[in-house]
Amino acid sequence: MKTEKHNKKKEQGAETKKRLYESAEQLFIKYNYTDVSVEAITEAAGVTKGTFYVHYDSKDELYISLFADYASRMDAEYKAFFKNLPSDMSASDVLLAVVEKIVDVNICTVGYDRMKTFYTLQLTRVVSTESVNGSDRELYTIIEELLDRGIKRGEFKKSLSSHTLTKQVVMAIRGLTYEWCIRYPDFNFKEEILQYFKLLLDGIRA
Repeated sequence: MKTEKHNKKKEQGAETKKRLYESAEQLFIKYNYTDVSVEAITEAAGVTKGTFYVHYDSKDELYISLFADYASRMDAEYKAFFKNLPSDMSASDVLLAVVEKIVDVNICTVGYDRMKTFYTLQLTRVVSTESVNGSDRELYTIIEELLDRGIKRGEFKKSLSSHTLTKQVVMAIRGLTYEWCIRYPDFNFKEEILQYFKLLLDGIRA
């Protein structure tokens, strides 16, 4: 009997957390992050404010949880895109295609407001963003795989390791995304990032 009650309580808790998550997601889509309060989330979910803090330490933590799930779905999209590229395509062209895909997803799927909020939370360090920035992300695996392919085929300098190059590529993408956030809307994200990576490729080609 105690086990049944415990399981039922866990199920109810999971359902409540799901309602909070889904309510917050809809509110963040409709309104700016700063305009969405914990009270608005709990009201939409039909729970008390105290219940919110049983499941999340803060609105920031909930937002990062949402963004981490977005990142996971984006990585799945990047992986499918990468796997569908022609096997005989040069590593340089693959890298440019993947980078362009990343920009398209950031602009059209994530959006400026959502990305700006994420970068703000990163800079303030009020919550951990390791779930999005960690090196175990599928996106980083894709980038390292294509760079390693380029080195083995003799397209890129053998003196450079794929691991080192991956770190540089990821930092460049992150830096140019930040540039987009602070200079929006007067920054042509796609044009600037492709120009940057064409210059980078000139430096690493064998």
